[in-house]
Amino acid sequence: MTLPKTYLSPSQINMFLRCPAQYYFRYIEGKKLPPKSSMTKGKAVHSGVEFNYRQKKETRQDLPIKEVLEYTAATFEEYAAETAFEGKDKGKEKDSTIQLTKCYQTEIAPTVQPVYIEEKVEISFDNTDYDLLGVIDLIDETKQIRDTKTSARTPSEKDIQNSLQLSAYSIMYRTLTGEEETGISLDYVVATKTPKTVRLQAQRTEEDRQRFLRIMGIIAHNIKCKNFYPNPTNFMCSPNNCGYWDECQKVF
Repeated sequence: MTLPKTYLSPSQINMFLRCPAQYYFRYIEGKKLPPKSSMTKGKAVHSGVEFNYRQKKETRQDLPIKEVLEYTAATFEEYAAETAFEGKDKGKEKDSTIQLTKCYQTEIAPTVQPVYIEEKVEISFDNTDYDLLGVIDLIDETKQIRDTKTSARTPSEKDIQNSLQLSAYSIMYRTLTGEEETGISLDYVVATKTPKTVRLQAQRTEEDRQRFLRIMGIIAHNIKCKNFYPNPTNFMCSPNNCGYWDECQKVF
């Protein structure tokens, strides 16, 4: 068996680690689930952030917040058409999305001068039949790799220390620029009663990068060997949290 695509991405790798059965349904069977409201909120916030930064790269000025919020709201409505809200109020979710974007634009955007925005990077390796493909959210003029996240809870340091995605971005940054990054950051907008931002910062070592590549190789090997199985110990493994639940009970 070959890989379902000619590449592995950080999102594919995270899904396989979370649950190989979920990877099987999504990438082998090709069954894509409608996004939940949390994913739609995150995508809409990302869209607003990108909308501002694409012009800021040239102008070095943030757009008026009202303009960014209007763009975010329109994007939310576009994504909402295919979203499974599962009992959540669409209007409240939209309001929350707008507030999260406003919080980001007020507290984080003024401190950032972007150089690369949503930069797609693909890396080929001599000893593999697959590439590494990813999209880096943001690289600023201080050579920081920055990734924007939305969350319902306040993040902790382990969220950045354990992130394989950011190890992949470190590899991709060096391929893209031929330089070493100064650090990596997770810029969280947290949907607490009053939205807040949390910035986590860290470094990636050569050991971190090599560990990511080893893990990617192990996952590629397991996919080729058809080693797919459910992960009942994952907190997402339940009929309420996994859209593949019913089918998984029949297949595995």
